Amino acid sequence: MRVEEAEVLASKLNFRHEEGTVIAVVQHFETKEVLMVGNMNKEAFIKTLTTGLLHFWSLSRKRIWLKGETSGNFQEVVQVKVDCDEDSVVVLVRPRGPICHTGNRTCFYRELSDLKGP
Repeated sequence: MRVEEAEVLASKLNFRHEEGTVIAVVQHFETKEVLMVGNMNKEAFIKTLTTGLLHFWSLSRKRIWLKGETSGNFQEVVQVKVDCDEDSVVVLVRPRGPICHTGNRTCFYRELSDLKGP
């Protein structure tokens, strides 16, 4: 997608969450499994649309990051859906490797009972 088209679409979203972001739920395009959840500011959203690769705004590092820039496990964007409030998106991807930094195919690999209590 051209930058101008992506900018028009970005202008329709409500970047109202932390640090001017939308919530991005990432799903496997074929299985619909939820892979991860992240934040996208306007720049990350536009980069995602124009490159076809998943980008986020890192709340901890305060910078744009390309998912897979360190591991090589890039996420090819197939489709983006927007919610009724226009403040969250679902990004459907074709993974080029596991998405989780732990090496798991999804960040949601643990059960609630796996959490250790005090």
